[in-house]
Amino acid sequence: MIQTALALAARGLHVFPCRPRDKRPATANGLKDATTDQDIISAWWQRQPDNNIAIATGAASGVFVVDVDGRDAEAALRKLEVEHGPLPATVEAITARGRHIYFKWPKEPVRNSAGKIGRHIDVRGEGGYVLSPPSIHPSGRPYCWSVDSANAIADAPGWLLALQAGAPVGKTPSLEWRLLIEGVSEGARDCSIAKLAGHLLRHHIDPFVALGLLQSWNATDCTPPLPRGDVERIVNSIAGRELRRRGNG
Repeated sequence: MIQTALALAARGLHVFPCRPRDKRPATANGLKDATTDQDIISAWWQRQPDNNIAIATGAASGVFVVDVDGRDAEAALRKLEVEHGPLPATVEAITARGRHIYFKWPKEPVRNSAGKIGRHIDVRGEGGYVLSPPSIHPSGRPYCWSVDSANAIADAPGWLLALQAGAPVGKTPSLEWRLLIEGVSEGARDCSIAKLAGHLLRHHIDPFVALGLLQSWNATDCTPPLPRGDVERIVNSIAGRELRRRGNG
């Protein structure tokens, strides 16, 4: 725990301890004690090595987090992505029931909200916090970083920021539709196939059917086409991620 807490702080994320297997702060001032000071952080976890790690969201840490909690939340998020466009690849953590999706702090403040974006989809912004891997949920299940997500935190799409702010959102053209029509060139092939595979699998297309469709699309619309084995590897990876996501509900 202490090494992770120090590593997070070194990246500019303000952290503080929560009680072992608990979401309640372990310091007198809780969230207000969040810091990047290595000496303070070391002292906290030397006193209680099993304390969970909390990341304070907001401007200080430069992040906000979308908490997708369970199957209903995933279904609501899929509907939003179909209507407005997919979320970009970003850092994600697997929680006891769902996932935490991390985004960069935008120009306009992001407030905490519960269910405002969709059923069981919460937002942790200014004045909020989330538990970080490898913290232990009260259920006993550990938080962990998703190995299938990106290695860097992305900017949030405009429609997500508009929804959390209560502003009207216009429909945007589907990224998947644009990819299918326009095709892609070298450098964007892997990412595009991953996006298309995720879109198909989220809509419960059989993985073998999805693979066949993407093999055909790769042959005709990727310049130059990827080796067939690479397409199969990407689709297998996305299919595994989708199965794990469904199981988390």
